[in-house]
Amino acid sequence: MAVAGIDKLIFGVESMKDAQKYYNDFGLKKVRETAASSVYRTVNQAEIEVRPMKAKGMPKPIQAGSTLRELIWGVENKADLKKIATELKKDRDVTVDKDGTLHSFAPSGLGIAFRLTQRVALQRKVIPMNSPELVSRIDERAIYYKAATPLTVGHVVLNVPDVKAESDFYIKRLGFFLTDVYRGRGVFLRTKQETGHHQLFLLEDDKPSLNHIGFGVRDINEMIGGGYKMQNAGWPVAVGPGRHIVSSCYFWYFKSPVGGPNEYFCDEDYCTKNWKPKVFDPAPETFAEWLLPKGIVGKRPQPPTRTKKDMGKPKAKKAA
Repeated sequence: MAVAGIDKLIFGVESMKDAQKYYNDFGLKKVRETAASSVYRTVNQAEIEVRPMKAKGMPKPIQAGSTLRELIWGVENKADLKKIATELKKDRDVTVDKDGTLHSFAPSGLGIAFRLTQRVALQRKVIPMNSPELVSRIDERAIYYKAATPLTVGHVVLNVPDVKAESDFYIKRLGFFLTDVYRGRGVFLRTKQETGHHQLFLLEDDKPSLNHIGFGVRDINEMIGGGYKMQNAGWPVAVGPGRHIVSSCYFWYFKSPVGGPNEYFCDEDYCTKNWKPKVFDPAPETFAEWLLPKGIVGKRPQPPTRTKKDMGKPKAKKAA
């Protein structure tokens, strides 16, 4: 069953005002912003929606306070959407909207849904970098980012009481693939055989909860630009910047008013059928090759002014 990736996340929050400010500062495109519901998009049209915590029409929360209420996966075609509905109906309730979106629950109790994907494919664009072995940028300056504009909602990380039951649900019943393992602690899963390192990371914990959300950006320079903007806007750093061992990506996490931290990440591993899962022992040295625990000290020097040509913003095209 062809699950394409994360299409939308719906949050129930204690403070709409704080959530609205956070996602505006974070760099998402504002689609709608009201007291009842606010929607934001990444460049590939994945959506974040925030609603008041007591708003009607959302699945029950898996934890107290602000948190993720529904994780909506994008599916590539109607035939696979039908297969998913048939599979889920074997042992759980499934409701269907007029537009065909399926709503149900994961073993942890988190609300999950499936719809025909509304994301668009991003045009491939190589951002030139120079090294002694390969010179790609000639007679032009590097790009400096004053802020980040996330391309994707790359992954969701969930704490669950039973990692095996949860991972079996996604692998055996929804067709996800195992990418890597934290021994006795968690599993990294991807929706397709050929895609980024993980779209779902499950961690063992006593009670279900949201751990964090990861947003993909172009490169480490945009990650730093976005991180500086968030720091200067007063949002507390959760951890970073740094570089993970598992997935190889650079990261910078910021605490958020929607529940778990939100992460900028870039340069993650890309997997195909030839990828070999590896078992890692969870420890500080396997969490990160290096990291700054509380951001970069001091305000950023003013970066050079960038022209529209310098922006390097990828144009989106409709997915096939």
